[in-house]
Parts: sequence; structure tokens; C-alpha cells
Amino acid sequence: MKHTFLLLLLLSLTFTGMADIVQVKDTSNKVENTGIALIFDEMTREKFYNSDNFFPEKNKYGYEANFVPTYNDSILSARIKSLDESSPFEYRYNPEVRKWIDFYVSKRYFIGRLVGLSLLYYPVFQEQFDKYEVPLEMCHLAVVESALNPTAKSWAGAAGLWQFMYKTGLLYDLNVTSYVDDRYDPVKASIAAARHMKDLYAIYHDWALVLAAYNAGPGNINRAIKRAGGETNYWKIKHLLPKETQAYVPAFIAASYVITYYAEHNITVQRPQFMDWDIDTVSVKETMSFSYLSSFIGIDETDLTFLNPQYIKKVIPGSAKNNCTVRLPQKYILAFVEKEQAMYDSLHKTAAADSALIASQTVKPVVQPNPNPKVVETPTGIKNYHVVKNGETLGTIASKYGTTTAKIQSWNNLSGTTIYPGQKLVVYGNSSNNTTTQQQQQQQVSTGSGTVYYTVKSGDTLWKIASTHGVSVDAIRKANNLQSDNLQIGQKLKIHKNS
Repeated sequence: MKHTFLLLLLLSLTFTGMADIVQVKDTSNKVENTGIALIFDEMTREKFYNSDNFFPEKNKYGYEANFVPTYNDSILSARIKSLDESSPFEYRYNPEVRKWIDFYVSKRYFIGRLVGLSLLYYPVFQEQFDKYEVPLEMCHLAVVESALNPTAKSWAGAAGLWQFMYKTGLLYDLNVTSYVDDRYDPVKASIAAARHMKDLYAIYHDWALVLAAYNAGPGNINRAIKRAGGETNYWKIKHLLPKETQAYVPAFIAASYVITYYAEHNITVQRPQFMDWDIDTVSVKETMSFSYLSSFIGIDETDLTFLNPQYIKKVIPGSAKNNCTVRLPQKYILAFVEKEQAMYDSLHKTAAADSALIASQTVKPVVQPNPNPKVVETPTGIKNYHVVKNGETLGTIASKYGTTTAKIQSWNNLSGTTIYPGQKLVVYGNSSNNTTTQQQQQQQVSTGSGTVYYTVKSGDTLWKIASTHGVSVDAIRKANNLQSDNLQIGQKLKIHKNS
């Protein structure tokens, strides 16, 4: 390989101000229809992160925006050789690698985005690869596997940046529950990938075969080795591997190339809003929704979702015995620390109020003869569509409409009392928008001057009271000289209705 393109180098180099740039095209045997290429296109088309949160950077060579450099084989070969000299992985250049380089370079916008995302994810990968003695260049495998899409999921069920299948993930402590899928967790999945690759290297002692086994499974690799008489060099048994796996290592080499030499191809980096050094972690000790956490610390829920894709239902199932790690931009860490206890207190008050309301209600089933079992009785009262707000429980919603928790559960096929902000519920009864309950009338006394005195009851929060009276939380704080958001049952609050 070292001298394959020497003659081309001597014949084709020209010096025109950008000496290395030469137009060379190979239109045969394109890779666009391979499974690897199709998966890459699918992952890059998926809008897993708002484009408004990516910011282009100027190319360091100062090329014109629309200029697309192309290079001859000798230049590409020399660059691949440079990668080989600095890595324990055996980088090779050949026509198949060239086709994959052309494929990736043609996806200029997405490669620019991947280079930007590498600034966020590669430090996470490299920390674990260094710990498990895996070549740092293996980071580029995630480009082939998932196009650095943290929410990627293949038709076969492989998931996350490293595309772990369910059973393989379990072998490396990647658990899957109704609320959490560790395969989507950038840190946990990277630890699993490093461990998996180290285990494969202990078997094959060839990093290219490790990649092949990662793709096709050890069974296919072992059969190819046996057919080759015990040979364990990828390049010598490549022709005996499944067709897709034959393309896998060349695609990896090409991905390594474009992530390293993107600037030489005038590819504009799309830097994401967050870098690795901008991110820190906190431990959440209570179950809460993303929207609940977002409302307390001020982070956009979209950013919270992007940084924590493992919480597949946007619910953090934290508990005292099972703290959940949440990744946050550093600028929100202080807000979390300052408001953490207030968040938990509010959750406890809401849960206590709901439990008390349920305990106070005795729901007796009414059995009535029904000569026609196909006829379903229609509930009485006005049919309302209620959108759950922060801090609301089934008990508080039932009180607003003059009905019971059990009936709301029945109307909405709810097996428990857990609800979340934004959830739409069908509720029959008096419309909460047109009536004021007797309890509310007793708890607020109007002065006739636009000021209301409200008595705090169990389950109340400042946000809930402010929403009910159409004023801001800050207005209530200011009117009552409140130093925190903690409220006491029976506490009287002054509310200026014109605030």
C-alpha cells in the first residue's frame, strides 16, 4: 500500500495556489445503497436537536463558502497513513475507503454537525476508552453506528449512540425499564462500549476484527477465522465475512478521516449550544417530570431532553434509595442546589394532599340492573377537557369539577393516581372555568379594591395560587414580603388582582 499510488503522486500533483487540490472522481460501485449508508442517512435526517441550537464556525483555511475541494488518491493515502502512524488501529487506504470518504464528504452539512457534536460526546467516549485501554480512535465508530444521534434506534432494536441490542446491553449493565433506557445514556453506554470492545480484543487481538465482531457478532467472525485456517488479521479474512461487515471497517476509516480532515474539505463546523466542559451532573432524589424540574430551575425542557435522552418518558424516577443522575449545563447547577429542597417539599405537599383527599372519599359502587349489557350509561354533567398543570393532583382536579378521583380514573382508563403536567383528561361535571367552589369562596375574602386575602390549604404552591388568581408568582412574593417559596397551611396571603 505504501507505494501503490506513488506514480499517481508524481504525475498528478499540480501547484495552483492550493497545491494539493485535484479533481478526481470514481463513479463505480457507489456505497449509497448499503445498509451502513442508509442508516447514516436516516439518523442524520432525524431532527433530534433543534437546528437553532447549532452555530456555524468559519473554516480555518478561509475558503469561499461554496468552494468544494477534491483531492487525488495520493493525498488521501498520505493522510490515512498519518492516522495509521499515530494509532494502534491498522488504517489502510484503498479504493473502497475512497468511496466511503466521497460518501461522507458529500454529506457536508451533516458532517459539519457531527464534528460539532464530537466536541460534546468525544470527551465522554475518550474518558472511558482511556480507562479500559481502548484506542481513542474508536470514538469514530459512533459516527458509523448512530451518526452521533443519542436517540438513534435501528429497525432491529439497537439503540443509542453505540447501538446496543437489548440482550447485549444487559451483559454490560445497561438496564431498561418503563422510564429509563440506559442504552440512550451517553456515559453509561460509553462505559459499556469500552468494556465490550476490550472483551472482543482479548479474543481477537486485532482492532479491525474487534470492529467486525462489534458489527456482525463473534459467531460470524469465528466462522471466517476457521475457514481461513486460523488467520486473525481482518484484511486477510475480509472476503470471508458478511457483505455488510466487509464495508464496515472501510466506512470506519473514512469516518475517522472526515472527522480529522473536515477543514481541508471546507466543511463548516456546526457547533452545538453545549460543549462537554459546559456540562455537569446532579442527583435527583425524588420522582419528577422534566417539565416540573424545568419550571423550578429555568432550563428549557428541550435542552433537558437532549442532554438526558435515557429518560424515555421525560420522567426522572428518583428516590432516596435510587438517586437519578441528570446532566445539566453548569449555569443551572447553582439554581438546582438552591431550589432542590423546595422542589422536594412541593412534591411531598402535593402527594400528601392527594392521599388525604383519597382517604376522605368513600366510593361505593352502585349496582343497577341493565337489561342490555351492550348499552353503556353516559356520565352526567358537562364534558370538559382538562389540561393538567404543575402541582395538580387527581384530588384537586376532582374538587374543581365537583366529582371524585375514582370517576376521573374510570373516564380516562387510569390504573393509578399518577398524572403529569400537560396531560389531557376528560372530566364530567361543573366547568372549573365557569364556577367557583364553595371551598374557594370561603378561603378568599375580597376587599372590593382589587385585593384578595387567600388562606393557604394543603397542597397549595405559589405557582398554583398565582395561576388560579391570574397573577404572577413574583407579584405574590412582593405583596407578602416572602423570602422563599415555602408556604404554611393556614397562612394568609395578600393578592393584588391587578398585578
